[in-house]
Amino acid sequence: MKEIIPLKKDIIFKTKISEVTSINLEHDYKILDDIVEGTVYLSGSYKMTEASVIEEDFVYNIPFSIAISKRINKDTIKIDIDDFKYTTIKDIMKVDISLELTCDEEEREDEKNEIKVEENINNIDFDNYMDDYFKDESKNIEITKEDSDNTNIENNLNNLTQNIINNENKYYTYKVYIVREGDNIENICSKYNVSVDDLIEYNDINNISLGDKIIIPYINND
Repeated sequence: MKEIIPLKKDIIFKTKISEVTSINLEHDYKILDDIVEGTVYLSGSYKMTEASVIEEDFVYNIPFSIAISKRINKDTIKIDIDDFKYTTIKDIMKVDISLELTCDEEEREDEKNEIKVEENINNIDFDNYMDDYFKDESKNIEITKEDSDNTNIENNLNNLTQNIINNENKYYTYKVYIVREGDNIENICSKYNVSVDDLIEYNDINNISLGDKIIIPYINND
């Protein structure tokens, strides 16, 4: 992040300024909780008249303060003088200084979480999701992708996994079937050679609709 901060000041001298013969600029600053405070030190010499051979010295301090966001990484803050201009009118020096502030912004925790959630959702591999989830339980979940409306897939997955966790399983292999148009409990049981009681153990069959996912248990006869 880079930002230019303008700093303007009218400096009144003790005498008329005919010519500025030298000028120097230095600065320092300190970083507080929510502000950067600093000073630009302006020094040099000048002549009061064109014919004068005597030069007068001058020193002026120009303070500044810059509010900083909590998102800024304070360790990366750096302030330099980007530009400097001046004009003189009688006994006044009009100073125009540009300070350049550079720093890094820290990512907020809630933004990190939003990005992480979005990445997780976008990168869900439904073919391996259930298998990985039950790896520690030595269960192999096969997901069958059918042509259907996938609007409720994420919610259904959460419900399915919770049903399996809460069940005293006598099965070790499962198929996850996505309900299609025209399906009913009878033809699903017939297709996978399971009973209605088998489905009831793992699913709420009273509230099944198009796009829902149903756990189909396979009996292990070994």
